[in-house]
Amino acid sequence: MGAIVGIDLGTTNSVVAARNAYGRPEVIPNRDGGHLTPSVIYFGVQPPVVGQEAREWARVGNEEIASFFKPHMGSPQFKLRFHGRDYDATALSARVLAKLKADAEAHLGTTVDRAVITVPAYFADAQRKATIEAGRLAGLDVARIINEPTAAALAYGLQKTGADETILIYDLGGGTFDVTVARISPESVEVLSTAGDHDLGGKNWDDRIASYLAEKFAAETGIDPLDDPQALNEVLLLAEGAKWTLSDRTSARITLQLGTVRKTYELTRDAFEVMTFPLMDRTLRLTEEALAEARHDWAAISGVLLVGGSTRMPMVRQFVKQMSGRDPRAGVNVDEVVALGAAVQASMVEGTATTDATPRFSLAGMRRVSDVMSHSLGVVALSADGKSYVNDVVIRRNAPIPAEEAKSYVHATHGGANDRLEVYLTQGESPQPIDCTVLGKYVFTGFHVTDRDVKVDVSMSYDANGIVQVRAVQRDTGHRLTMEVEPVPDDLSWLGQPPETGGDPENATLTRVYLLIDVSSSMAGAPLMEAQSAARAFLDRCDFTRTEVGLVSFSDVVTLQADATDNARKVQAAINRLEADGTTNLAEAVSLARTHLHKTDRRRYVVILTDGYPDAAEAAVAEASRAKAEGIDIVAIGIGSADRDYLRRLASTESGSIFASHGQLVSTFGHIARMIAEGGRGLRTVS
Repeated sequence: MGAIVGIDLGTTNSVVAARNAYGRPEVIPNRDGGHLTPSVIYFGVQPPVVGQEAREWARVGNEEIASFFKPHMGSPQFKLRFHGRDYDATALSARVLAKLKADAEAHLGTTVDRAVITVPAYFADAQRKATIEAGRLAGLDVARIINEPTAAALAYGLQKTGADETILIYDLGGGTFDVTVARISPESVEVLSTAGDHDLGGKNWDDRIASYLAEKFAAETGIDPLDDPQALNEVLLLAEGAKWTLSDRTSARITLQLGTVRKTYELTRDAFEVMTFPLMDRTLRLTEEALAEARHDWAAISGVLLVGGSTRMPMVRQFVKQMSGRDPRAGVNVDEVVALGAAVQASMVEGTATTDATPRFSLAGMRRVSDVMSHSLGVVALSADGKSYVNDVVIRRNAPIPAEEAKSYVHATHGGANDRLEVYLTQGESPQPIDCTVLGKYVFTGFHVTDRDVKVDVSMSYDANGIVQVRAVQRDTGHRLTMEVEPVPDDLSWLGQPPETGGDPENATLTRVYLLIDVSSSMAGAPLMEAQSAARAFLDRCDFTRTEVGLVSFSDVVTLQADATDNARKVQAAINRLEADGTTNLAEAVSLARTHLHKTDRRRYVVILTDGYPDAAEAAVAEASRAKAEGIDIVAIGIGSADRDYLRRLASTESGSIFASHGQLVSTFGHIARMIAEGGRGLRTVS
């Protein structure tokens, strides 16, 4: 049997580690002599190369590059095509893992056939399964999947010699963010709670600088770098370099040359921190969520452990100190600690037995690791009154894993005529299944015939890797039902409809949406930042292969910030530059959106966000009525002092009139985006 290693499979860089001759975990250098292997692949040569050489090709603007694919693990929509072949994130990750495996074998002088691989704590079932599959494709038996913050806690726990303590692990990587509360002692690591966002990471900070550069360059030259893939790559590389320069210096000079046009800009650290404050604020909200789930406050936290290369930004350390009231813990290499923890877990899997006399490290007496899953697990069920579908949670989030629970459901066999029970498995917290991830469709058959309704006990579990298992038993006979897994339908819009109205999916059509964002003076500060985060969440849920989104801001001045486009980056850039000032001219904003929604060959929506009565309130209602008469569907979302009755007058339907409390706006916009993507039924007037 070959050696076992621990691998931190990262968005930006990956690291491999193993137990050395003295039993201590240590990072294995790659064949370039570095500890970090860029998670970048260059397909311009055969065989493709992975690592630093690929990153250098990316820096000179080569287009045959694959990078930042980890956040897309498990997604059937993500594909990159090179030389006539499609690659998903699993296949790309397998190439990175194969590179790490080969480097480890060269360093250790033996075959490496097993690995413990880390994943973000917020990775769901599909992403975890894809990671295991990537390991298999790379020639590795994946002995365990372990959450990145838990791995960091394991490595940190090896340094423990004193009393128990409770720490918070703040893990900001290149593409993901996790925050975990864990109790650590010399004998164990017990994870109490976790929260996070697998779409939030250092790349988001890069994107803010890239948007700033693109806007400045376009305004001064008339050339928009976002319109050209090669120019966009150049902007992104400059943005990443500027970000790291600002970690060491208080300002960065950035020179952007496209063709013969050359411009130089100076970005200060203060300006960078202002433009990215909403991202830091998002980590605060998730940190507060994790503390609440653990039933702790900051007084109960002994210290904060920073993990992930993006925590090197000075603003992160300052922000964490401001949150916690103390400096983060020192003595941990933020780039390597996760891989070292994975190596510790690998040692625990392998055991400490050895055939030679070399002293082996005994893991400081550590015997137990208790982890949790960050997503609830449930099924789609009928509500008590039978009028809607609900997400019936079976295993609550942050339950220790492995975990198994069961619930009973009634199934009518109709004397054997109905021998088919369909179970849709959900992962998420919303009571509405349309806002959750549907993990799978499980079909159970083999019922013992009866004229009565039967009770079926549906059991589900998370194993130690966070992978889901499902089974069902007919209660009156104790008979285990036969299970088959069928593909999840592409159209799940019926989940948001009354059961009796569910039908065939509508033909996919083009959709055009205008977001109308209130930027009056009452929106200044936290309300506008939350609105910007919500608008970005809306974009994240959009299918831009058939959707165009535009942005209009309204105060006393109404501005078309972005015409409807399928280029999400252009809308994101427009969202970033919103500023609050003045009064509320909603009527003119609706009128402007109407003029840009004249095409009738697509579904058309106006999504309004306001925090109070507008100027000329009746004129705004009149404009909304004209839009609705033209077939434009209106969703009206209110916050702050917005009037619920007034929102109803603006919206097309009752369900399209929503009041969102503080902290709910992001999920509200995400819900609306999903409803629109699924055809908008329930948001439109029923004729």
